[in-house]
Order: sequence, then C-alpha cells, then structure tokens
Amino acid sequence: MDDDLGLALECARRAAVIVREGFRSATETHFKGEVDPVTRFDRAAETAIRELLEVEVPADQVLGEEEGGTGWDRGRVWIVDPLDGTVNFIHGIPQVSVSVALWEGGRPVVGVVRDVIGGEVFSAQSGRGARLDGRRIAVSDVSDVGAALVATGFPYDRRERAGELAEVLGRVLAAVQGIRRFGSAALDLAWVAAGRFDAYWEYRLAPWDTAAGQLLVEEAGGRVSDLAGQRYLPDAPALLATNGDLHDRLRSVIGLGQ
Repeated sequence: MDDDLGLALECARRAAVIVREGFRSATETHFKGEVDPVTRFDRAAETAIRELLEVEVPADQVLGEEEGGTGWDRGRVWIVDPLDGTVNFIHGIPQVSVSVALWEGGRPVVGVVRDVIGGEVFSAQSGRGARLDGRRIAVSDVSDVGAALVATGFPYDRRERAGELAEVLGRVLAAVQGIRRFGSAALDLAWVAAGRFDAYWEYRLAPWDTAAGQLLVEEAGGRVSDLAGQRYLPDAPALLATNGDLHDRLRSVIGLGQ
C-alpha cells in the first residue's frame, strides 16, 4: 500500500466483509467477562487485519481487542477493534463497526471507522481533517446544553456500579435535549465528528474503542478529554467527546466520578 490511510481503509474493508457475512447468522457466543461476549467473527475479522498488516508493515506493532499486543504508546502501533458492538451483532442490531487506527509516539496519526451494515466510512489523518465517504465533516455548532443530543454507553462493570451510573445519567438527562445509547463506541465518536451527536461520554473504554474515533472528533473540530479536562489518553478511566462549545459545561454536569 502507498500510504497509511489507504492501508487502514483496506483493513477496515476486509474485516467488514467478514462481519457482514456473519450478521444475523446463528453463531456460538463465548464470554470474556460476565457481560462481554465474543464470536468467531470478531476473531476472524481481527485475523484478517493482522494478516494484511504483517504483509504491508511487518515492522509495526498491533494492539487488538481479541489478540492483545503491544502498548498504545510504543512506536508505530495499529490499534484495531474488528467488531465494535458485538452485543448488537449477536442480537441482529445493525449498529456495528470496524475501527482501525495508527498511533505513532503516543499520538493518533490515522483513524478509520467503518459502519459495517450502513456502509458509511469515516476517516481522518492528523492535520488533514475528517471525512465521511471522502467528504469533509465537522462537529455541530450547538452551544446550548439544553439543546444537545448526547450519546453514552455503559461499562462492563455496570452491574456493580448501577447506582452510581444512574446518578450521572440522571444529571445529564435533566440538562440536555436527549440521550442515546447505541452500543458502538467507535460509531458514537464518528457521529460526534459528523455533527449527528453533540457529545458522547463513557467510562472504562479500551484503547481499541477510542483510538480511531478520537482522531475523527479532533480533526472535525471537536474536543476529547478525560473528566478532569485533560487530553484523553487511551488508558484514561473516562472519556468525554464534544463539539468543543459544550465541553466544560457537560463535564461539570457529569462530574468527576470515574
């Protein structure tokens, strides 16, 4: 491949073919945790990505949800989620995606999020903006929290923290126009970048959930931080992504609970 973005796009395309073929098919499900499922399609899609990267950039490192790998801050690292939204996938809900990012020296360089069923492809390069199917996109211009449409998700330890999470949810619900919970963190971030959501927050995300979407939001003119207001890093305990104008107000509403 001639460039890193082209390689990321091809990785996402190949994985999406595998995931799409398995969508709505009967498949055996295993659990990595109490509420954290995985299927053979997750694993097959990641294998396809790794095989292509091994051919094209054998010296680079890979960090993937299913097979692990090196840390996100060590040299050139491809951070991949081969099937983001596995619970949706299992239930036949078409909100599933493939996320492929390249980080170099602890910073995002390339990010691609592909909507497997909808077919939309979100992409970004550091310093070159964000795109949807090749067209430039930008975050929303909503500045009133009361008019904001906000997305969220719930961490895998939600059963133990249900009361705490419900308190935060209640505060945000009272402050904004509406809340959506669709089940694919990568697509939630991509939709903030495209101006569909005005903001998105979630706790306990993994590097592969956010590595591509973070760059999309930032290159689309938005802001991504932890709940202390510091620039988000993939090992932070919580993420807030907004159009920028809403950031500090929403951070205050959510609070500093991690």
